[in-house]
Amino acid sequence: MFTYGETVTILTAGTETDPYSNKPAASWEVLPSELEVEGCGVEPRPSAEPTQEARNSVTSGFTLYLPTGTEITPQNRVVVRGGTYEVLGEAAEWVNPFTGWAPGVVVQVQRVDG
Repeated sequence: MFTYGETVTILTAGTETDPYSNKPAASWEVLPSELEVEGCGVEPRPSAEPTQEARNSVTSGFTLYLPTGTEITPQNRVVVRGGTYEVLGEAAEWVNPFTGWAPGVVVQVQRVDG
């Protein structure tokens, strides 16, 4: 997609049997499945240090531009540049308002440290 794009890995939680219902349930404790996606645009987002009493944390993340047809949901996690991030909200097809270029799917990801 992008000539100098990066490879990101989409993680999907494994499944285990819920001890209460005996039905399959998503679990990050079980080895997740991985899907490598090549040629992605990776745009850093500003970091923030939310002020909360008795807690020091840093929020950081990226805006990812994935190839058209990439399936990703808020239930996934993404490995970008060696870090694991949560998906924020629903992914959307992105269209450049200046040129009409439609590079694919855009999604926000973030992680909170601390």
